[in-house]
Amino acid sequence: MKNNIVYKKISKNFPATKLKVFFDEAFPGKTSRQCQNIIKHSTIFGAFDKNKLMGIGRALDDTVYAFITDVIVHHSYQKRGIGSKIVKSLCDDLIKRNIKIIHCSTDKNLIKFYKSAADFKYESGDVTLFLK
Repeated sequence: MKNNIVYKKISKNFPATKLKVFFDEAFPGKTSRQCQNIIKHSTIFGAFDKNKLMGIGRALDDTVYAFITDVIVHHSYQKRGIGSKIVKSLCDDLIKRNIKIIHCSTDKNLIKFYKSAADFKYESGDVTLFLK
């Protein structure tokens, strides 16, 4: 299957209803209100097939330190490198904004994924990217 995925930063004007549809299909449990707050308070990169959201990665930051959370790819789009491209795009954006430390806590089974996606280093149970 040809990969026509487009990666882009999701704006603060992105409809919460579209994010809710994505979560309902890919990782159920988020309310409409939570989706509104996610858009309002996060940096989010999405993977789109045509106009349909198929994957996201988001980060919370205080302009110096960022925490990556919710890297989710719809099950029908997994194993295509989409998650890696989302993480790389998200990290590149954070670095351009002079974020000094990007951190994510993850399951040990995903360490290889984060290390290959954005050169994260494994330290004491967490995967953290340190910028010099």
